[in-house]
Amino acid sequence: MAKKFERLDEEQRALHQSWDDVGRVVLLVTLTAAVVWAPCALLRKTVHLVGDQLLEKAGTPGVELSLLLLGSLATAGLIRGLLHRFAEWREVERDGIDVALRYYNLTAGSDDPTPRLRAPAFALMARKAVASFLTLASGGSGGLEGPVVLIGESAGAGVARVMAARSAHELRTYQVAGIAAAVSTLLNAPFAAALFALEIVYADRIIYRKLAYCLLAATVAYVLNTQAFGGHPLFVAPERLTTYTFSDYVESAIVAIAISTPVALGFGMAMKHTRRLIDNVNPVLRGVVGGLGTGVVAIGVSVAFGLDTRHVLGMGDWTLRQLLSHGPGEVTSIGLLLLIIVAKMIATGFTIQSGGSAGLLFPSMVLGGTAGAATGRILQLLGLYDGGDVSLFIVVGVSSALVGMVGVPMAAIALALEVFGPQYGPPTILACGLTYVLTLRLSVYERAEVRGRPALEDLDEDRAPLLGAPTSSSPGSPAATKTATTKKAPLRSPSTKTIRRRRRL
Repeated sequence: MAKKFERLDEEQRALHQSWDDVGRVVLLVTLTAAVVWAPCALLRKTVHLVGDQLLEKAGTPGVELSLLLLGSLATAGLIRGLLHRFAEWREVERDGIDVALRYYNLTAGSDDPTPRLRAPAFALMARKAVASFLTLASGGSGGLEGPVVLIGESAGAGVARVMAARSAHELRTYQVAGIAAAVSTLLNAPFAAALFALEIVYADRIIYRKLAYCLLAATVAYVLNTQAFGGHPLFVAPERLTTYTFSDYVESAIVAIAISTPVALGFGMAMKHTRRLIDNVNPVLRGVVGGLGTGVVAIGVSVAFGLDTRHVLGMGDWTLRQLLSHGPGEVTSIGLLLLIIVAKMIATGFTIQSGGSAGLLFPSMVLGGTAGAATGRILQLLGLYDGGDVSLFIVVGVSSALVGMVGVPMAAIALALEVFGPQYGPPTILACGLTYVLTLRLSVYERAEVRGRPALEDLDEDRAPLLGAPTSSSPGSPAATKTATTKKAPLRSPSTKTIRRRRRL
């Protein structure tokens, strides 16, 4: 058994040098998940408790309720603007994923955890939670997934500091596990959360040695969620047969094409133009202007078209539930569905670009699901779809939007399987693959490469040698001598001889 540990590379030695190390990492990942779950669950609960009551009252607002809604958004915006004067509060504006990735990459290519351990951790987590509550509980348009990513990363770093992480490899394990636990708390889908954490951090790649710990953290958060609040799924989709006709796959491909490029481009343009508009405002007053802009959009479409403001404000999960369950707030008109898309884009742009702490994942899901419903209604109108239920189009639209606008194809497929059920799997897989190809350059979220991710050769996770090969960490090895005097060699495919040696081992 000792010989197997001797073959480990640098990162594996740091985490798995002995069974004591393995037990320590597993225990601290579990602790990280529990530490992350508590603030994320509390934030989600309070945002829904306060925000949902406000939006329910202002669903079809009169004059008094309109003033109440505008006053709530403006007041929260003013508080955020006043806090903006302090440098530490500027870090918690907008979605927070950029900040989380910057902190995650502070120790990339190094075995020294000090740079991240010296930076804010639990204090940053608390500030992000407060800023997110102010933004979303007051009626702002956006999601919680971006804020909880930073909360999860900060909690992971905080645990690493308290427990004296021995290396940067160990620190980064707790950081990415914290992200997975935070997203699992929000989505109640542990597998999708683990994949989301890895795809966000590593830019469309899965680092399998981190996957096990992400799965552990996400599962712990999921268990705590179900014990505290019950195992309620995020959404409930109608039952469907698991067999699909050729036309079903064609229609799913049409939804992917109709949603991926136009919605991603439209959302990107809305974010860009609202940013230009908000940037001209005094920083202290940006939150007020953004809040008023968000409220005016929602109230305007409600007064002019009778549309419930909950279709525009908040996280948007209410809209998807109505579309999937045929509830009293369901919209069947193609025109109103398209109106929701446009209004949601603009309102989300005002909220986030004015410094609101909110994410884009839930708005993306709303836009995709609504666009999918609109596509289904259009196909019905043209006589190309004779089914009365457009739930397949909604599910495919949600998944396609996540791929097109957030860039997480594996997480999008896993989310569809975990949340909506395996019966929606085959067409969703097709749509996600097609969308990923079409939108490689159209993601609203910036890819990790342009978020400051280190070069490929600087990531220890990507430099893992074949089992049994000498490593740079092995004392006196030729690799160690060469690495000390030369630049790192580029990645190469293993030779046939090396593959045969690996098989023998």
